[in-house]
Amino acid sequence: MYQYLYGITRAFRRPTQDILGIENIRVRALPYREITALISEVTTAKIPISNENVLRHASVIEILQKEQTVLPMRFSSVFKSGKEVFEFLNNRYAMFIADLEQLHNTFEMGLRIIMKGSDVRNAQSVQSDINGNVSKRNQTNAPQSYRFGKNSLSSGTAYLERQRAYYTVLDENKTSVQEIVSTCHAQFEGIYTKFQWDKSLSSLPGISLNYLVHKDFLSEFRIRFYDLVTSLKEFRFLYSGPWPPYHFVSGNRG
Repeated sequence: MYQYLYGITRAFRRPTQDILGIENIRVRALPYREITALISEVTTAKIPISNENVLRHASVIEILQKEQTVLPMRFSSVFKSGKEVFEFLNNRYAMFIADLEQLHNTFEMGLRIIMKGSDVRNAQSVQSDINGNVSKRNQTNAPQSYRFGKNSLSSGTAYLERQRAYYTVLDENKTSVQEIVSTCHAQFEGIYTKFQWDKSLSSLPGISLNYLVHKDFLSEFRIRFYDLVTSLKEFRFLYSGPWPPYHFVSGNRG
């Protein structure tokens, strides 16, 4: 049987027999020095990505997080044996101890900002125009494509102008993105200890930010969020959480 790892915590204070993990197998605690791995047995090394499995993974961590600080592991963290889990804990022991100290009693709050529709449409419209002209040029035969003359020069100039317009729109939006991120940081100043900007999701039309917030400031975060919504009506804001600090566990980065 393989071992599925949900998270790392300190000495666990509650029984886990009533917590069911992936494949409806009971979760158990595997202690190692001052930390504990929360695991369950699974029959396969590669867990299928399904709503049921993902939700079960998340629910186990959230149940445990209500009791004490847990470092959540990525979905489908599977080991061949308990011995491999011990080796993993030993190799990353210092990192886990440091993370448990830094993330003690903290939660992750997600913030999603949807950009103005007009900015998105401008960029998409110009890019569509460029793509359409490139497609038309590619449909012509080679001798015609490389024939110089008044019409070809005019077409080339127009194409470059559209390219310039497209990148101007992109530059303007990059500036707008940085400004809104700075505004958000200022809005939540003093109540978050770390932030993470997920730039893989921050291309137009949205921005995805994650804030690490102590449990005592969760209510204040919500209050400031609604103030932000009121003051910047040209954007659409969404928040999620509190979640276990997935984006702030050292072993989950990179």
